[in-house]
Amino acid sequence: MRRHALGLALALIVCLAWADDLREARLAWLGETLELNPPALWDGRELWLPIAHLERLGIPLEVHPHAVRLPHLPTDQPSAYVPLDAKRGHPCVPLRDLVRRWGGFTRWDEANQTLVVLARLQEVRLEYPALHFRTSLPVVWRAFVMQDPARLVIDLVGCALPEVPLPLPASHEQVKAVRVGQFDSRTVRVVLEMDAPAATPESGLASEWQLLLASSHSPALAAEPSPVLVETPAPPAPPPPPFELPPLRRDARGWVSLSLPLPEGVQPRVAFLENPLRIALDVPGYLPKPVERAIEDPNLFVRIMRAAPIEGGRVRLVLELARSVGVQILSGKTGITLNLRLPRNAGGKLSQKVIVIDPGHGGAQAGARWREGNKVIEEKTITLAIGLQVAELLAREGATVILTRSEDKFVGLYERTALANSAGAHFFVSIHCDSNPRPNSASGTTVYYHRDDADSRALGQAILNEIVKVSGLPSRGVRSDTTLYQKGLAVLRTSQMPAVLIEVGFLNHSVDRAKLIDPAFQKRVAEAIVRGLRAYVEGQ
Repeated sequence: MRRHALGLALALIVCLAWADDLREARLAWLGETLELNPPALWDGRELWLPIAHLERLGIPLEVHPHAVRLPHLPTDQPSAYVPLDAKRGHPCVPLRDLVRRWGGFTRWDEANQTLVVLARLQEVRLEYPALHFRTSLPVVWRAFVMQDPARLVIDLVGCALPEVPLPLPASHEQVKAVRVGQFDSRTVRVVLEMDAPAATPESGLASEWQLLLASSHSPALAAEPSPVLVETPAPPAPPPPPFELPPLRRDARGWVSLSLPLPEGVQPRVAFLENPLRIALDVPGYLPKPVERAIEDPNLFVRIMRAAPIEGGRVRLVLELARSVGVQILSGKTGITLNLRLPRNAGGKLSQKVIVIDPGHGGAQAGARWREGNKVIEEKTITLAIGLQVAELLAREGATVILTRSEDKFVGLYERTALANSAGAHFFVSIHCDSNPRPNSASGTTVYYHRDDADSRALGQAILNEIVKVSGLPSRGVRSDTTLYQKGLAVLRTSQMPAVLIEVGFLNHSVDRAKLIDPAFQKRVAEAIVRGLRAYVEGQ
């Protein structure tokens, strides 16, 4: 009996030890989904990978008793060491954190319970007859030839483009043009237009390599150059015509559009910026010096249009907006068109709107937490404090305000949006505090919108534009919630009106935390949220 009781006690201890929030997960690496044993574990933000699998990933790491070291960083640099943590009896490394330090990129696929790890393309350099590549992590690459027109294609599997576009290699007499683009979600494609495309070697696995672009029969590599006729050199080609600021056109629907011609297959980088509200596009083009045009007609939504040359034979076109707008981006074979329009539920007065304010978490769901001595700081307390002030300020404006919670109680995610949908609300604003696995490694405010909803993005941009003016925290931008989860965030996905989720600051960053618990800061943020809503509605 004593042995039986002891066995039950040990089983209970094991069950309690495993009663955590961890889920078994898979890992997509180099274009392949790996089944791991022991499995990787997902805690909702971080993937914990048993160190037994590190060698399989092919990343050079030094494993120490309590940490792994990244050998490409100096030993005296704190970020060179990633602490190990025991998860279900196995020493594990936080893989998202590790990949970020290597300059890579991760995306969580909720539907398949898989963390996708991608390298970032860091360099493509042409020094004919060699083409040099560098990526932040190893990638599987393959080179092949396509015709009509003749071109060499290099696919980098397990790779993503950098957030800031790389300068493209200059053309060469043997290479007419070079294009770089995101072929699919896990593959970067590099295309070289050539009369006689060839590559040696044709495939590999590396983070830094070079291709030889001429075959052994190419005159560029022949041991004895063939005799050539001496011809009078052709006059240099005239420079391409300078980039011109495109006209803005307003149609009968009230939409404002502009079009830019682009080479086939080229996708411009588009960024939405704040303080002031701007849309920035990086496109190929020649521009000897910056140009600017003031737009006098307020019905065109744009206050100033400017363009300036940037590296890599590209031009940055910036539209400084007169108000927040919904933006539709249409890409075609010959160029790109931007359609600007008044976003949904804009117009009229803020006092005429029904607005749902959603203080995140509550009750048993504390959200992010931080302990300082005997004091525990909880996300749910901060979000409620800000939410109540936003509701009070909106009520003073005359708006109809609905709070998903006005006290410390649990409310289900779908209950929150069901309340907004049943009330026919014009806007849904959810307030949260951020956190991540590494204290003091990230700071600032992020606003999320669902998928590619242009109206919610405009609402988020209007609110973030006001917050960054008064918060003293950096802007982390307005982002699609698919950068977090493939299906997005539940409260945004199920909202029937323009909806945003605001991560005001990081609770596990000392600077952000000091602000988040400060009532004066909470008031400034609440006032900024109201100003952002007013700017979206009234265009001020």
